[in-house]
Amino acid sequence: MTVIRENPRSGVQLVQRDDGKYVVTAGDDVVVETAVQSLAELTYAEAVEERDPAKEHRARERAHYDMQAMRSESFARRAANARKSGGIGGRGGV
Repeated sequence: MTVIRENPRSGVQLVQRDDGKYVVTAGDDVVVETAVQSLAELTYAEAVEERDPAKEHRARERAHYDMQAMRSESFARRAANARKSGGIGGRGGV
């Protein structure tokens, strides 16, 4: 048996048995047992995402950074518009 991928934080493991089949386990439960590697890798990725303990923390962090980006973009737009006032004679044209 060969371990292909393992995520110890979520307890999910993708192994290839000696008979060529791929097995995805989560803890002591067998999630899928198949001969198709792409299906096993897809199931592994879904199982890791589903059982990830830090998923909520990352979602809150991502929302925070998205809000910061929106505020920065708004500030940059207002600052650019404020710089277009020109000097004593206005924006030019004479």
